[in-house]
Amino acid sequence: MRRVLLVILLLSIASAATFKNKLDYSKKRSITSVMAEVEAKIQTKAPLDAILNVLRDFRDSVNFEQVNHDEIYQIQVRECESEDEFRSKEVQDAKNILRDSTAQLNVCQTSKIRATNQQEVNQHQTFTAEKHLNMVMTAAEQEASYFKKRGRDYEDALHAIDEASDILAAIYSGSGSFAEISRVSKVMLQTSFSIKETAKFAPILYAFSQLASSKDFDETSLERVAQLLDTLKQNIHEAYNDYAESNAQSIAAFNDQKERIGQTLARLAAQAERLQDKLDHLVQCIGTNSAIAQTASGKLQRNQQLWDQATALCATFQNEYNFATQARRNELQLVSQLEEMVEDRFGQVEDENHERKLRLSQN
Repeated sequence: MRRVLLVILLLSIASAATFKNKLDYSKKRSITSVMAEVEAKIQTKAPLDAILNVLRDFRDSVNFEQVNHDEIYQIQVRECESEDEFRSKEVQDAKNILRDSTAQLNVCQTSKIRATNQQEVNQHQTFTAEKHLNMVMTAAEQEASYFKKRGRDYEDALHAIDEASDILAAIYSGSGSFAEISRVSKVMLQTSFSIKETAKFAPILYAFSQLASSKDFDETSLERVAQLLDTLKQNIHEAYNDYAESNAQSIAAFNDQKERIGQTLARLAAQAERLQDKLDHLVQCIGTNSAIAQTASGKLQRNQQLWDQATALCATFQNEYNFATQARRNELQLVSQLEEMVEDRFGQVEDENHERKLRLSQN
C-alpha cells in the first residue's frame, strides 16, 4: 500500500516539475535523484542517520523554498491590493466625472435648444415691432401732410370769408360791385368742398346769389348777409380749432404709441443681448463638458483595462502560488513516506540479524 501511495506522489511531483513557475527561486532538485541516493546508501549499508540526513536535507530545501515563496507572495498580495485599491478609485473617479459632465452636457444642450427657440421668437417679435413702428411712422407722416394741406384749406376759407366781408362793406359804402361777390363766392364754394363744410357755407352762398339777382336791396339785407358771414367765420374758426385739437390728440396718440413701441424694441434688444450671452455661455459649456466627458471616458477605459490586466495577473500569481505550495506539500509528504519506509526496512534488517544470531547461538 505504501508503494502504491509512493508511486502516486512521484507522479504528482513529476507533473509539478513540468510547470514553469516564475517564482521558483530554488536550485533544481529531483526526488528521483534523492531516492536513488537513498537506495545506494542502503545498498552500501550506510548508517540510518546518513540516509535520513539525505531526506532531511531535501525537506529543508523544500521548506526554505516555501518560506522564500511565502515572502514573495505576501509582497505580491500587498502590491495587488494596492493596485486594486488605486485602480478602483481611478475608475470610480472617472465614472463620477463622466456622469456629472454628461449630465451637465445634457442640461447645457437642452438649455441651448430652448434659448435658440427663444431667440427666434425674439427676432420675430422684433421684426413685427419694427414693422409696426414703420407703419405708424408712415401713417403719422401722411397724417401730418394731410393736416398741413387741410390747414391751408381752412386758412383759404377764412381768407375768402374776410375778402367777402370786405367786398360786402365796399358795396355797403357804394364803392364795391356784385361782380366781386360772384368771384369770391366761387372761391368760397371751392374751399367749402376742400374742408368738407358745404352745409355751413350754403346759407351765405344762397344769400350772395340772392343779392346778385336782386336789383333792389337795402341796408338791412346787407347787414343780414354780413351777420351770416360773421357766423360762418366763427363756425369755420371753431371747426378749424376742433380739427387742430383732433390733430394734436392724434399726434399725442402717435407719440405715445411710438414710445411704447420703442420701449418694446428696447426690451427685445436687451432680451436679445441676454439670450446671445446665454447662448455663448452654453456653447462654451457644451464644449467644456464634452471635452471633460471625453477625457473621463478615456481615463475610465484606460484604468478599467489596467485594472482587468492587474486582476488577471494577480489571479495568475495566486494560482502559481497555490500550485507550487501544493507541489511542495506533496514533496514533503513523499519524504515522510520515504523516511518511514527506510526506518521500517532498517527495522526488518535488525530483526533478521537478531534471528540469525539466535540460530547461530543455538547451533
